[in-house]
Amino acid sequence: MLLILRSWPVFIYALSISIESILIEPLTTTLSIPPIVISAVSITVAGILLLLTSTLLYGKNKIATGMSRGGLIFSKSKGNLLYASVSLTIGILTWYDSISRVGASKEVLLAGPLEIILIVVLAYIFLREKLQKTQVIGIVVAIIGFSLAVISDINHNNSDFRYSVVTFGDIEAIISALGFSIAILFLTKLVLIHSPLEVAGASLSVSGLILIGLLIVFVSVFQQQVFPYIEVSMLISPVVIISLLLFAWLPFVGALSYSVGLSRLGAALTGTIGSSSIFLTLALQVALNESGLLYSNLPENILLAGMGSMIGFVGIFIIHMHGYTYRFWKRTNN
Repeated sequence: MLLILRSWPVFIYALSISIESILIEPLTTTLSIPPIVISAVSITVAGILLLLTSTLLYGKNKIATGMSRGGLIFSKSKGNLLYASVSLTIGILTWYDSISRVGASKEVLLAGPLEIILIVVLAYIFLREKLQKTQVIGIVVAIIGFSLAVISDINHNNSDFRYSVVTFGDIEAIISALGFSIAILFLTKLVLIHSPLEVAGASLSVSGLILIGLLIVFVSVFQQQVFPYIEVSMLISPVVIISLLLFAWLPFVGALSYSVGLSRLGAALTGTIGSSSIFLTLALQVALNESGLLYSNLPENILLAGMGSMIGFVGIFIIHMHGYTYRFWKRTNN
């Protein structure tokens, strides 16, 4: 019972990340908003909201509450903050664009298990962490889930790689998993000395600024490629602006709840519970499609995708059984 009470923020994270993934697709298709615009606006707004919330709650009582033991994050931890933000930028940008190409379910099915696998591989390569048999089994199981996710949509036409098993959207999902796995390393270190609100707000704010910079460059240099059929006036219409501002609450809630989960439960348990978004996204998307409330891009073989989501989650659970990821983060902080 105590564990449930302490872990509820991570369940909120899993739900918010699933809804965020699902809604990215209609924003890009129905409203014709490019993924880089969605990410730049929503992540920046979410970061600002988190920083404002942190200031209102802890601005005058940081020492008394113990929520910011290391001082201001921008001055005390600017190195780790920059590394985390750059990695987040890569993860977010490729995540959003991948969903616009292959759909929310397949992106999560690919990136979810792979993110945990990458964490284990990073520990083995850079920290010389010995792999236990349990972790090796977990990696194999997670790879099976990943493979099932790839082939669950193998016959879908794709203009980029029509005859390829792995599409460009799949590659972006893989890159996003790498970006987020590296970012989690630095975010976990930041949460040890700063409040979750500070960490989430600062990292998303910096990532948002980087995304805005990339957007300006893309519009200036690659306008025809980035916005081939879209007038700029369409992007500043009331419907688009309101949609982006409402959407920004999802990364706000997701980043806050994940950071709180890290500080309460550690990386291993947070990663395990949070990975429930793998099959939660697929279940929600299927339910919405069947009800007719929202039609979106689903893997061609739903049964195979469902098997991949469950097997991938089991692999993640096995990897975390002995707190492997926790030891990984602990060693990086010594």
